[in-house]
This record gives sequence, structure tokens and C-alpha cells, in this order.
Amino acid sequence: MEKSMKKFQAAMVCGGMLAIATPAFAQSGYYFEDDEEQIDEKTWPALGFGGGHIEAIVGFDHMTGHSLKDIDSTANFFNSANGVAYGGGIGYDYTLNPTMVLGAEFDVTGSTADWKNPNVSSTFNMTRMRVGRDIFLGGRFGFLLNPKNLFYVKAGFANTQFSITGENTGETLHYDSNSSGLRFGFGVQHRLTKKTYAKIEYDYSHYGSGQFNYKGTTPDASYFALKNDRHQLMASIGFKF
Repeated sequence: MEKSMKKFQAAMVCGGMLAIATPAFAQSGYYFEDDEEQIDEKTWPALGFGGGHIEAIVGFDHMTGHSLKDIDSTANFFNSANGVAYGGGIGYDYTLNPTMVLGAEFDVTGSTADWKNPNVSSTFNMTRMRVGRDIFLGGRFGFLLNPKNLFYVKAGFANTQFSITGENTGETLHYDSNSSGLRFGFGVQHRLTKKTYAKIEYDYSHYGSGQFNYKGTTPDASYFALKNDRHQLMASIGFKF
């Protein structure tokens, strides 16, 4: 009986020591399983940039390009338009190693970019071009410059809606069309707090031909092809979750 009591007391002491030691081991950054080092932000700084995020976006929007009538290859109407891009995005970043992340993002933005034709004649002309909503779906790869700053490059699919107004001897027509292309960019993301960040980036987009074919009483001259390049300088404020 005495031996049993001693064994019980020894087991209780060991259990108590284990209970006290467990938090100490957890705080030291180690797991018990397989004796592997625990991953935390001190040993794996990229964790500070990993996980899901949502952000607000605003920036300068510059669209360049040309629009040609199919019956007159010399009729070049649209040259450039400037405006403010605004919207939001959501994404997720996966940490590859202590200093690198790989992520995916989805953005939806609008723009105030607007161009008006100063040379409207009596024949059919494009009188106005407005940039509508833009959708981006792509990925990014980044590496840490230091524990608070991440440099990244991005690439993906972009689709923009254009709204075109045309005039034919007093008849005004409107047409909306989508144009798809590729977007490439790079930027720097800075950690403000554990859950918030700010970033600034440059984006270049090249869109394929957007087709516009007005209906009504307009002749074949109402068919246009719109091709554009886009340059944007964007800033974002985001929240990690």
C-alpha cells in the first residue's frame, strides 16, 4: 500500500511538472511532436503577410489607344483618357518559406477616365469614350525586403467595359462592350499593424480589340474596333483575416 502511494505521488509530481513545462515549451517556439521547431513570425517572417485579406483601392488611371472605323483606316479617334480608379479586392497569400509568399487576388474597380471627341463632323463619329468597370483575376509572388516590407510582382487576366457614344447627323447612339487582356504589375506592401497593411503598385494592362457595332439607322461606318493600353499607379489599405 505504501509503495502504491509513493508511485501515485510520483505520478502526480510528474504530471504537475509536465503541466507547468507545457506552456514554457509552447512559448519557446517548439512542438512536442517529432521535436520540430514551431513556425512563428520570429522564425518565419513571411507569416506576417500570409492568409486572407480584403482591401480598398484608389489610384491614377491613364488609358491610351486607338479606335478605327472599319471602312476608313485613317479615322483614328481615341488617343488617351485620364481619371481616378477606385474599388476593392480580396485575396489569399500562402507562405512558401520564411521570406517568400505566393498568392491569388480578385479585384473589381471603376474609373472616372473619360474622353470626348473635339472634332465631331456631320458624318458618323465617336463622340465620347468612358471607361467602366474593370475585373482582375491573377496571382502574385513576393519576397520580404525586411520583416515589415514585401516586394511583389503580379500577373493575370483583366477585363474592362467601355461605354461608347456615337453620333450620326443628329442621331445619338450608345454601345457598351467588354475588352479582355493581360495585366502585369509590381509593388511594395508595408505592415502597419498585425492586421492592417498599406501598399502601392504600378500596373500595366494590354487589352485586345473591343468591338462596337451600333444598331439603328447608322450605316456600316458605325462599326469600330477599340484597342488600348492602360497604366495605373494604385494605392491600397487592407485588412488581414
